Amino acid sequence: MVKTRFRLPRRAAALAAACLIVATPRGAAAGGDPQGPGQPPPGKGTVVVEQVENGPLFGVEFKFTDLNGRDAYLLGGYAGAIFDGKLFIGGAGYWQVNSPGNDYYGYHNLNGYGGLVLEWYAWRSPVVSVSARGLIGGGVANIGWEEYFVPDYPKGPQPRHGGGYPPRGGYYYSTFDQGYFVFEPQVNLSVRIVPGLAVVGGAGYRVIGWANGWEDQLQGFTATVAIRFGSK
Repeated sequence: MVKTRFRLPRRAAALAAACLIVATPRGAAAGGDPQGPGQPPPGKGTVVVEQVENGPLFGVEFKFTDLNGRDAYLLGGYAGAIFDGKLFIGGAGYWQVNSPGNDYYGYHNLNGYGGLVLEWYAWRSPVVSVSARGLIGGGVANIGWEEYFVPDYPKGPQPRHGGGYPPRGGYYYSTFDQGYFVFEPQVNLSVRIVPGLAVVGGAGYRVIGWANGWEDQLQGFTATVAIRFGSK
């Protein structure tokens, strides 16, 4: 029996091979637009990397406040760390640097207070930041009241052992140290001068509790100016 072999012409064989390569998945992928090695897969979004500034912060702070109708000035500072670029956790302390003096209602000195500080940066830019702060803690005040009037003394011998009578005439005050609880919410505006240095201005209100009836004399509005150092 005679066997017959069928051979395709060379041109037909080449055309069939080209069609087979294009029909395969790899060939179809090669026929499309080439994908560069650094390009994201089709349908994927762009990845945005944002720098988060964390680290220690501290500042020197001056406070102006009202103390029972008289001006009072406090000097102090705060220190702590900022997390996630928005939350500051630390501590603060302030001490009164002037004496409002006596008045008809008595004698009041705020002396000093301090405690835990939490501050949330609600909005920030590379230059300006707006934040809300709260201080929770306690302090000690030197307070008292008008006690008595010293009249003129009759003529007579002076006390022994080198003592003497108080000056004739005038009112005298009895004072003592009084502890108290303080909560001071405050809104701050920060302006960065150079990296690591900013000027801060703020306004708040000092709420006093557990002061044995002296709360109204010790609480009041506050205005703040501070120099802040740190990574934020």
